[in-house]
Amino acid sequence: MAIYEGPIKQEFHFQEHTGTLTAVKTQPTEKIILERNAELRKNPGVVRDLGHGSEGGSWGRQVASIPFIMFQKALKDGYDLTNKDAKHAANEMQRFLATSDGKLCLMQGKH
Repeated sequence: MAIYEGPIKQEFHFQEHTGTLTAVKTQPTEKIILERNAELRKNPGVVRDLGHGSEGGSWGRQVASIPFIMFQKALKDGYDLTNKDAKHAANEMQRFLATSDGKLCLMQGKH
């Protein structure tokens, strides 16, 4: 049985011989997001800083696009990405982006 929660698909698998019910969440758009990230990494300069060319100049940049399922997995794996202390959360994000999964999410820089 499959249940859709917006872009998230949740399937339930029952193994009769063990009596185990397992829920598996997937994001059908995950592959599209990661492929787009790979294409953007091939073209440095395509992603511009936020505020580029405006009065006051640049004020930030997007460096990654993380599929929701991968974000949830990172939280489950112990990355404290939602910490209320922004500095701590930013350090945790950098730690996640240094992993093999995190590098797939980068839109800029090397994979």
